Amino acid sequence: MSSPEVVIGVDIGGTNLRTGVVDRTGNLSQFAITSSRKKLAGSKSAGRLVEYIGDYIAQAGVSPRAIAIGFPSTVDNTRRVVLSTSNIPGFNGMPFADLFEEALGIPTFLNRDTNMLLLHDIRSAGLEDKKVIVGCYPGTGFGSGLWIGGRLHVGKTGCEGELGHIPVKGSERVCGCGNVGCVEAIASGKYLEYLLAEHFPGTPIGEAFTRHADTEVLRDFIDNLSLPIASAINILDPDAVIVGGGVTAMPGFPRDYLVERVRARARKPEPEASLNLVFAEPRQENGVIGAGIYGFSRLEASA
Repeated sequence: MSSPEVVIGVDIGGTNLRTGVVDRTGNLSQFAITSSRKKLAGSKSAGRLVEYIGDYIAQAGVSPRAIAIGFPSTVDNTRRVVLSTSNIPGFNGMPFADLFEEALGIPTFLNRDTNMLLLHDIRSAGLEDKKVIVGCYPGTGFGSGLWIGGRLHVGKTGCEGELGHIPVKGSERVCGCGNVGCVEAIASGKYLEYLLAEHFPGTPIGEAFTRHADTEVLRDFIDNLSLPIASAINILDPDAVIVGGGVTAMPGFPRDYLVERVRARARKPEPEASLNLVFAEPRQENGVIGAGIYGFSRLEASA
């Protein structure tokens, strides 16, 4: 009996590195999670990643058709080179597809981590027949992805859908990308940590909303989160907007207030009246499964 076809899915975040074996139906096995800060620290982070995935495949005892990796980065339009990564500088400019294929002899496909999440969430929500979907994932930064014409949208350079880098007049905060005034700088987990230290010292970030959701400080923060979401809605008039990410998964996160602020900023009467805002089910495995879905789609496209 032949072994089932599988893809190694990898989801790299600023905090965690997640890996798993994904089959064609999206079933996940041998899920592993470790600290990306420990595994990928230092100037040789690219080589460490190749070594880690090689060891994982050997221990899993599988022969994958491909490796698919989601990076917290911009990725070029060929989806073979990581252009820029705010939290892991050693990844900048790295031709990871070439590195993996040369070292392991396995076809390797790259994309942004938020696109992998979006693929998972589209399938999970049964939205694969829709033409335009926006994914918004506020976590350490403000990640996002675009599904247009029934497929992930790829721009001229590969740096499409960067909703977190919509400029906001009046903000002088420096973004992780190096620009001043990006909405991500006031609508992200990093900024939430700053707000807690400034206004509620001693509050663990996991208790931010259970303790302070009704304060003006955090209500303003939620309003900031609505800015890139509403901007995408007004530009694209999407069939659905999927909202996920670590910030929205925090205990006590005021979903209803975020929806209220998004609707307040969406154009009337449409697209506000028919807005379909879907909250993703937060699970550590989602990005790995999405990477597996992406890997199989790339294999089929190249067949």
